[in-house]
Amino acid sequence: MDECRNPFIENFIKKLIEEKGEKLEPDAHERLVESLNRLLENMLGRNMVAALPEEVQSQFVSTYDKGSRDIDIEQISKIFNEYVSNPAEIMKKTLKEFAALYFKNR
Repeated sequence: MDECRNPFIENFIKKLIEEKGEKLEPDAHERLVESLNRLLENMLGRNMVAALPEEVQSQFVSTYDKGSRDIDIEQISKIFNEYVSNPAEIMKKTLKEFAALYFKNR
């Protein structure tokens, strides 16, 4: 497991793969988990940014639109904690949306 991955998200993805009945070699399974992890984290990030107030969202995008290497996770967490009132609901909605897309498209 990659140490940067969120264990909750990784377990969620592995459960989806299991429920879908995917039969993969270990290498292929790990690549699928990695790919789905990136997709889910991207969806979650987009949904969290969309939940920011418009003026904060605009500043956030201009500040952090440089690529993931320039992102300070602690600073981003502070912004989301301050301006997003319902992060658990956004996570729940995103997980449901992701699962629906996965089962529809695989």
